[in-house]
Amino acid sequence: MKVVLLLALLTASECDSTKVKGQTGQNVTLSCKYDRKYYGALDVCWERGEIPRSHCYNQLISFDGNTVKTRASSRYELLGRLEDGDVSLTILNLTEGDAGRYGCRVEIRGWFNDEKHHFDLTVVTAPQIHTSAASHTETPSEPTAAAQTGGPRVTAAGHMTSGVSRSSSSMMSSSEKSFLTVSSSSRIHVSVPTLTESCE
Repeated sequence: MKVVLLLALLTASECDSTKVKGQTGQNVTLSCKYDRKYYGALDVCWERGEIPRSHCYNQLISFDGNTVKTRASSRYELLGRLEDGDVSLTILNLTEGDAGRYGCRVEIRGWFNDEKHHFDLTVVTAPQIHTSAASHTETPSEPTAAAQTGGPRVTAAGHMTSGVSRSSSSMMSSSEKSFLTVSSSSRIHVSVPTLTESCE
């Protein structure tokens, strides 16, 4: 009767599992801890799939109580406080191939004393973020200094036009108006003296 009960407890223990979901490209942590203050430093191994009756045959990472002994990939890390018995497994940069069952085995001295924890990991594809090109708007160009001040402007044909507004023109005297007024048909001629060099 005792043997049957013990086998039933062992079977129930091995069937228990925790469901965990992660996204591709992200990290996920499978929690596994033991009471280090009570047991001291213990050997721990992580297995892909169901944990066997003893030890780990398909080890992902193993720990001897002080340091990591073996590691199947650099993507498997023990990032918890190992000195406190936190031997949780962190899987970096998840892929869809990481989905499945994982097991943590803490080897406690004595018959059938090992702690075993199972995890069923589901990996979903991370949503894709679509970005649209930002629209570019053109701002009107700044008016030229001549347009702002209303000063005279010289056209491409060499004509000079007056930029004085009507309101400003009304405030000027007749002499100032006659000085500023330039006929649209007049041209500005600039004579440049010719320099000659004499040879002595």
